[in-house]
Amino acid sequence: MLTKNTDLLREVVNQHIAADSVIQGMYWDPETHKGCFIGCLAHDDDPAINESRYGLPAMVQRIAESIFEGLPANEAKAFFAAFPDAVACDGKDLTRVGWQFLAAEMRSLPKQFSGIQAVIDPVIAGIDLLAFGRQWNLDAARAARAARAARAARAARATRAAVRLRQRDTLLKLIANAPVVEVQQ
Repeated sequence: MLTKNTDLLREVVNQHIAADSVIQGMYWDPETHKGCFIGCLAHDDDPAINESRYGLPAMVQRIAESIFEGLPANEAKAFFAAFPDAVACDGKDLTRVGWQFLAAEMRSLPKQFSGIQAVIDPVIAGIDLLAFGRQWNLDAARAARAARAARAARAARATRAAVRLRQRDTLLKLIANAPVVEVQQ
């Protein structure tokens, strides 16, 4: 999947920013014409609409939505406004950005006791496989499930605003640096 209609994406984002219709906590309200990250782009809660319209993978949208909802309101709007500039052009392959983001998040966790770290390291290795377009075997996926509880406990202790700001910057950087693929007609 490649990005497309980036001029339209930029226009839609700018219209919503100008109309002050970007809000947190609700996908899309057809009466007030206000919504969240996904909602303002799709006028719905279905990221498949934005996949089809803009070539934005659902995984990237869900990550962006989560970051958006966790930021202070003014930072959330600024993040939404910055998104089209990170996408920048048609033809970017963002299919691996979600996995790259998750790997970066796992790497940002503080080192743990050896028993816990022994579970986390294979998860990072597995996510790296996915980030490079390879397969991750079932044993590694099972290890990831076991590691989720430890990851959730650590994330709860993190300073939420600082984490969301870092996540915002990481996602925007990964999207901005995603490759542009030449499409042959």
